[in-house]
Amino acid sequence: MDGEYEASFKTDSSMFHVNEANNGKGVLTVKNGKMTIHVSLAGKSILNLFSGKAKDAPKNEQNWLKPTEDTVTFSDGSTETVFGFDIPVEKLNTEFDLALIGKKGVWYDHKVSVRLE
Repeated sequence: MDGEYEASFKTDSSMFHVNEANNGKGVLTVKNGKMTIHVSLAGKSILNLFSGKAKDAPKNEQNWLKPTEDTVTFSDGSTETVFGFDIPVEKLNTEFDLALIGKKGVWYDHKVSVRLE
């Protein structure tokens, strides 16, 4: 059903995760049968994401996911500007490949999953 939903975004890495201000959650948007989750990350060190494997990312730059600048608010009221991403989701509750590149210029493979709360 089309709409916006709160969803959990799980990764296989303690270095790549949703900002702690958002408690591991993002906003899942469903429109015309397509799903995308927007997550705000822990800082600005991850520059791009790629839906797939790291080995395929360099030759598919047109498909790199570009960051947005998000402001997160912590429980004490303080704020921080971090990078966020809109990540396509094929299927809920199923691990999928998501590669990332950071400031070091190296692509890394990760497994992530999205679950409705």
